[in-house]
Amino acid sequence: MQDKIILITGGNDGIGKATAIGLARMGARVVIACRNMEKASQALIDIKKESNNDQVEALHLDLASFDSIKNCVENFNTRYNKLDVLINNAAHYTSYLQKTAEGFEMQFGVNHLGHFLLTNLLLPSLQAAEKPRIVNVSSNGHYSGKIDFNNLRGEKSIKKYYGFEAYAQSKLANVLFTREFTRRYPDMICNSLHPGGVATDIATKNAVGLVSNVWSLVKPFLMSPEKGAQTSIYLAASPKVNKINGQFFDEKQKIRKPSRLARNDELAKRLWDVSMEFIYH
Repeated sequence: MQDKIILITGGNDGIGKATAIGLARMGARVVIACRNMEKASQALIDIKKESNNDQVEALHLDLASFDSIKNCVENFNTRYNKLDVLINNAAHYTSYLQKTAEGFEMQFGVNHLGHFLLTNLLLPSLQAAEKPRIVNVSSNGHYSGKIDFNNLRGEKSIKKYYGFEAYAQSKLANVLFTREFTRRYPDMICNSLHPGGVATDIATKNAVGLVSNVWSLVKPFLMSPEKGAQTSIYLAASPKVNKINGQFFDEKQKIRKPSRLARNDELAKRLWDVSMEFIYH
């Protein structure tokens, strides 16, 4: 991975940080894009120390804000003339209704729409690389997901909000985005993945009640972020992926069949078209 430039969203903690360490150990130049720059500063120290690689940088990125995403891309482009690997890793879970700066339901807005905008804005940088790759961190939660085009701003969630339902929708969107991106840009390698059941803080930061309590109980029995990062690292770096495109991988780096809806080309195209309208209007 020498001379490769890699951008990882949410690279200051959990799977993202472990992914950054793993790829930095391979000699890559790693950029972590993070909302909390104080945590990012500490993460830089840790990543450099554990990887023995000083070529690690942090950029501010709030995926819940289109302006922040645009600023992040501008800052990236002033520093680098290409992007070899984009890892859309950051994820948000909440058990109560939250909205992005543009008014979208937070999980759809961050987990899908923010990464959708980021990827599209970074296309010129990706196309400037020799063999660009995009890695979309999804989840097996997508198997329960449906895309409700009439509820992407939380219109139906005012009275009752179902956190996992929204999460599953956003993770399905990750897989559909991967599928449609591959159709539109066949010369790039783009795959999605389930990292496994990983002991991160995703279900406790913005969750209350049963979800938070259950997650706290099972967390000690889940795999480490280091193990959870292995498929992301594999898809970013392995030569075995050179000709594999548009697939969904599991935590063992094996290709798995995604859900029926995730294989629906018409749904993937509709989601792409709607997402384009959202980010450019």
